Amino acid sequence: MNKIAVTGASGYIGKHVVKSIIANGHQPISVVYPNKFIEKNEKLIDMDILSATKEDVINTFSNIDAVIHLAWQSGFNHHDDCHLNNVIHHLKFLEYLMMAGVKNISVAGTMHEIGYYVGEIDSTTPCNPINPYGIAKNFLRQASLYLAERYDVKIKWLRMYYILGDDINSNSIFSKILKAEQDHKETFPLNSGEMLYDFINIDTLAQQIVVAATQEKVTGVINCCSGKPISLKTTVEKFIKDNDLKIKPQYNVFPSREYDSPAVWGSSRIINELMHNV
Repeated sequence: MNKIAVTGASGYIGKHVVKSIIANGHQPISVVYPNKFIEKNEKLIDMDILSATKEDVINTFSNIDAVIHLAWQSGFNHHDDCHLNNVIHHLKFLEYLMMAGVKNISVAGTMHEIGYYVGEIDSTTPCNPINPYGIAKNFLRQASLYLAERYDVKIKWLRMYYILGDDINSNSIFSKILKAEQDHKETFPLNSGEMLYDFINIDTLAQQIVVAATQEKVTGVINCCSGKPISLKTTVEKFIKDNDLKIKPQYNVFPSREYDSPAVWGSSRIINELMHNV
């Protein structure tokens, strides 16, 4: 049994990752912002990781086998100033973990590191991010991989795409559809809906994250994804049907964002191999 610390453990993805760690026979240690509510039966660390000192991190994490770093502020607002303002603090936290002797670190990445791109994304796809969220994550990936080599640490950069499931807590388009239904709205405005994206269920994603984080054979960029491009329109209409909603999608109300690709998805070859080995 490994002790696996999870930052952002009270967040949308983090809660599912903690459950998956338990299901895989490991001991989760939830790292949460001080006074943040979390299940009382879990072992936890109260810490503001963005202001934690080197001494705090070393003293707290020196006996931890692995860390999954999911914590991030305003992940659904790609233009928030906090992305660029906070990224150096994330980098310092990761370096302090390495100084503490943690040899297995996994960090949440995003497809938005890539920028505008059409086609399948793999671990070698060039990155040219064009919004603050993607720019900050891309910088953190480059800098943390550099530090990992310097400290002889195995680091996994878990690049994530679009997520379904537990939607009321996700702050995604699907949570907004549920909110509109609760508000008795008859229609929900969308763009064309024709773009092809990579959607994955939150529980499947959590399992992929834990499997990728606990193995040490593959390091660097690992796509956590379905590997299947599906249109937003198809996904939204299936979501409405599966949840027996009355609301109707209204297409072509909004234009696509300048960084939205008409078709982009992740290569699932590596993660499928890791899951198969498990």
